[in-house]
Amino acid sequence: MQRPMSARAAKVSIAAVVVFLTAVGGVHAAELTLLSPQAMKPALSELIPQFERISGRKITVVYAAGSIHVKNIQDEQTADVAILSPDQIEELQESNKIVEDSVTRIAKAELGLIVRKGAPKPDMGTVRTLRHTLLAATAIALGDPDNSVSGEYFTELIERLQIADAVKPKIKTFATAPEALQAVANGEADLAVGVVSTANGPETELAGVLPAQAKKINSYSAGILTGGHQTQAAKELIAFLASSTALKVLKSKGFVAP
Repeated sequence: MQRPMSARAAKVSIAAVVVFLTAVGGVHAAELTLLSPQAMKPALSELIPQFERISGRKITVVYAAGSIHVKNIQDEQTADVAILSPDQIEELQESNKIVEDSVTRIAKAELGLIVRKGAPKPDMGTVRTLRHTLLAATAIALGDPDNSVSGEYFTELIERLQIADAVKPKIKTFATAPEALQAVANGEADLAVGVVSTANGPETELAGVLPAQAKKINSYSAGILTGGHQTQAAKELIAFLASSTALKVLKSKGFVAP
């Protein structure tokens, strides 16, 4: 009499079938275009190759500020999935650019101050010490407030902290957040303001998140674009990005659960 298959053997067998089906389907697998903000890049650089291996699909990721993605989508840019803030998703839904009931929350991340790797980390545990740190800074790198969430928030924050007149002359504005980080790496600025997920690189590191009374948390959701042609594949990608497997990678990059 044949013995029942063990649980371990069953898992191996199922995995083998999944690999076989992926390999067979990969010849005609859908290619997807994903629009994403720069803040997601550290996590997506790991997650997208994982999804490609599992699914056999090819994913092209286009990185830009969320506001730029919104404008391009409104101007009929062709893509399949977009990761944006809830407000940006809602704006696109009002224009019928996002498939109804396709939106899924992915993650959240705080804003913080970023310094050159190895540089002293300023005290910013309270609003008082944050004010002192900003007033003492020689130069502060910032993404363009018209396109950057961190840039927009920081310009509002210094007004609220009543230090705008003293801090504004120290601000160096860059077209993108990565350029602002590069300015810190190059020594052009001693601080940058950005999403924590982008802080730790070869030449930069996180000094700390903004204190409680100045805290800013960015939320990220994924939705299927109505102009896409790969709805089922797009659903699979979003399901993967919202999975517990993806969350582990996201947390390792400074994000938290949505």
